[in-house]
Amino acid sequence: MGLANQKIASQIEDLLQGKVVIPSIQRDFVWMRPDVRDLFDSLYRGYPVGALLLWKTNLTVPFKTAAVVQADKSAHQPLYLLDGQQRLTSLAWVYRPESKADGRLIDLRFDVRTEEFVNPSAIQGKDPLLFRVSTLLQENVQYHEVLKAAGIDYSAPQFGAWMQRLQKVHDIRKQEIAVITYESDDYEEVAELFARLNKGGRRLSKGDLVYSAIAARWSDGLDTMDAFHQELRDSNFALNREAVLRLTSLLAGTGAHHIKLIGADMDEAALKEAWHATERALRFAIDFLKGECSIPRSEVLSSPNVTIVPALLLHHRDGKLRPGEAQLLRRWVYTAMAFSHYSLQVEGKLDAEARLIKSREGEGLFAELIRRASGTRSRDSALHPRDLEQKYSTHPFFKLLYIAALRGTARDWATNIAISDQPMSSGAKIEFHHVFPRARVQGTYAKEEWNSLANLAFVTGQTNKMISSRLPVDYMAGIAPERLAEQWIPGDPELRSLDRFPDFLAARRSLLANVLNELLGLPRYDAQVIPRDTDELPADEQLIVEGPTAPTLVGAAVQELRTKHGVEIHATYEGQRVDAYYDPASRVVRIPSGPGRGEYETPSGAAVALVHALNPHVNPNRNGWTFWTVTATGRLLQSIR
Repeated sequence: MGLANQKIASQIEDLLQGKVVIPSIQRDFVWMRPDVRDLFDSLYRGYPVGALLLWKTNLTVPFKTAAVVQADKSAHQPLYLLDGQQRLTSLAWVYRPESKADGRLIDLRFDVRTEEFVNPSAIQGKDPLLFRVSTLLQENVQYHEVLKAAGIDYSAPQFGAWMQRLQKVHDIRKQEIAVITYESDDYEEVAELFARLNKGGRRLSKGDLVYSAIAARWSDGLDTMDAFHQELRDSNFALNREAVLRLTSLLAGTGAHHIKLIGADMDEAALKEAWHATERALRFAIDFLKGECSIPRSEVLSSPNVTIVPALLLHHRDGKLRPGEAQLLRRWVYTAMAFSHYSLQVEGKLDAEARLIKSREGEGLFAELIRRASGTRSRDSALHPRDLEQKYSTHPFFKLLYIAALRGTARDWATNIAISDQPMSSGAKIEFHHVFPRARVQGTYAKEEWNSLANLAFVTGQTNKMISSRLPVDYMAGIAPERLAEQWIPGDPELRSLDRFPDFLAARRSLLANVLNELLGLPRYDAQVIPRDTDELPADEQLIVEGPTAPTLVGAAVQELRTKHGVEIHATYEGQRVDAYYDPASRVVRIPSGPGRGEYETPSGAAVALVHALNPHVNPNRNGWTFWTVTATGRLLQSIR
């Protein structure tokens, strides 16, 4: 990376001569006339105006038409302006007014009396002492002639001071600005740099750079891609570029890491073919998600990447599924959403799933896809009511419950009309409502309770206003019992009083757990059955070799292992030992320091966090019971389960 101070005039000339160009990923020029005025005022007063960042590369990078008229492309490889487009373009417009691409000149004036820069009104424009800045910036300007033309004679007492002020404006062109030149032939590296630079404006991603690179090789590429994104928006299924490009890359055979789409072997024909396959596959997938999964719009998805597996599968099957496969694919979609399948290692997971789709058939394919999407849980392990504790409207479970309400044709509590995701009337728009109104519970109970999923229901805006701050014991008396049952409200009226709020939450969590279990194709929760916490590990990932199951310690023996922090346990992974504490009553594991530091609801959750912290490049799925060792006995944690 090079750093140099260069004269402003030389940088403007480089832009006008095409030695510096604007990469396609840059946004359009957006500054207004006051912004240009303020830039010149800062330069006049010697205030810092930031640096220009140029990218030097041997790659063929697409660039866009600048907001200034540039000379024909330089015979040499141009530099790409990554940061400073607004400033450098503004300077060029004033420095050489005829360079403004749209032909509409910027009339920036300098008031020699007040030393202020002005965008003049029609009346101000007639003031002879408001001098055009573009005139003052010319190379051989004669200040005394400028003043004389404005009616200021040599004998005027202000003549000397005003001449110095005009000289100071002219000298802006001689001021130096910091120019950083970043040299790299790595698109991904530069994309990350550019995305970080643009956090203050529109957040740009690596996908923006890939789209730009595609446009350089495919003349109609951007128009074609933008038209399809508009089609997605029109169908309420807008998807971000990253997810769409991952699918394109998979269909092109370059893997889910979409930066590979800019490889030298991806010519215009290959890009066209991959993109048209992408459009076809996504249309199949969105029809499936809307029709089979009752997902009305993309915002209901936990991640846009959830669309990719259905798109790949349906593309390879020509949009056709065999009997029974629609239900299995629907189960995969819900499972991937429920357990935030794509929160980590997105490309690696998609690559593995793409290989599965190509190599396996029938129930075996779906069984493996569902197992992978289940994360650290056993594929057929039922959700327990405690899994809904401390889960809020931001959790994927909430979106799945919304889908369940739509699938079950839940009806509004006041109108008795089926709730609709996209109603025509504003009063019928769905809101989530605190069953026990916040105003009545927040002074008595913790936020973790009254703001949890178990206290939320889907109602229309008009119903929400009707309920206002009344307690369920009051307002539910006027609601048909079947309406309450459609949103899994416990039927016992005694649970609707303020003092029974914790009991209401517990009862509703049990109902909601089984709603989710049914949606996910899992067994019903049975309070009489002790839940299992077993993990099925991928056969194609690194496994930890385990010894035979140790004898079980029970009762007093476990109590003897307790310290004031819990049972001391440890794990050794990647040559590093990490100590932790296990609470037998809650099964919570706490890692007090080091890799994976934090508190986890299960031993497996703690194991996954530790593996991911020490070796993020492997699948982190681990069975916590055989991952951790009880320090006092040297036996696996499952020995005190």
